Amino acid sequence: LSLFTCLINKLQGLMTSEVPRVFEAVFKTTLDMITKNFEDFPEARLNLFNLLRAINMHCFPALLSNAENFGLIIESIKWAFKHTERNIAETGLNTLLELFQNVHLSQFATDFHQHYYLGLLQDLFSVLTDTLHSPGFKLHAQILAHMLQLVETKAIAAPLDAAKMPAGMDNSTFLRELLSNMFIQSFPNLAPATTKQLVNGLFDNCRDQSIFKQHLRDFLVSLKEFGGGDDLFTEEREAEVAAKAAAVQKRQEAVPGIINPHAIADDMNDY
Repeated sequence: LSLFTCLINKLQGLMTSEVPRVFEAVFKTTLDMITKNFEDFPEARLNLFNLLRAINMHCFPALLSNAENFGLIIESIKWAFKHTERNIAETGLNTLLELFQNVHLSQFATDFHQHYYLGLLQDLFSVLTDTLHSPGFKLHAQILAHMLQLVETKAIAAPLDAAKMPAGMDNSTFLRELLSNMFIQSFPNLAPATTKQLVNGLFDNCRDQSIFKQHLRDFLVSLKEFGGGDDLFTEEREAEVAAKAAAVQKRQEAVPGIINPHAIADDMNDY
């Protein structure tokens, strides 16, 4: 798995024609090994999802060559971002975001959105509202904003669910109602009017990532699933720790002899 990932990252598009063989040789068999639970074969899990991300990033056309395999890939991405191991979940979320970006530029976009958009959106909200996956909040917010923006900007022209959408209803109206009903059923502590206001705010703010993320935090805290919402500020806490560490190092570098000279960054290394 690691070898094929390295080859694809190095050769990129030159490996596209070989991806189906790689898929048959290692992908399906490894997937059978790891989908029985979330614990066995931890290294194989991460390596498999790294391989999938590399294929999606550099050999995307190969993913479209087999409809059955593509459905399996979608399920694999879902399995990855539902994982409780943070690095595996983040790999799955990054792969999903990159997949949406690739699909948007392809001729496959309409079929993809009609077949997979709603399922992916519901699964994403499922992990978003689960406190076990709160470290992935930043990526959850990025992907959700991107998905809702596709609807708000009418980048998705075809009906998302023609069978359930009344004549004349657009995707934005349909999706707002779908999500409102889903949250009302899942979180009875929320008043319907409050739920509608929160959902509308997600759509209205999806073009501004900063405002969207803050509204999403407020939304999750209102569900009373996250207590005070401390787990939703992981990104900000990590940035603060990094900034403090950089400031300490800068002060130490200013005093000769405190830091080993070999540990100090040398601008000449950039040349």
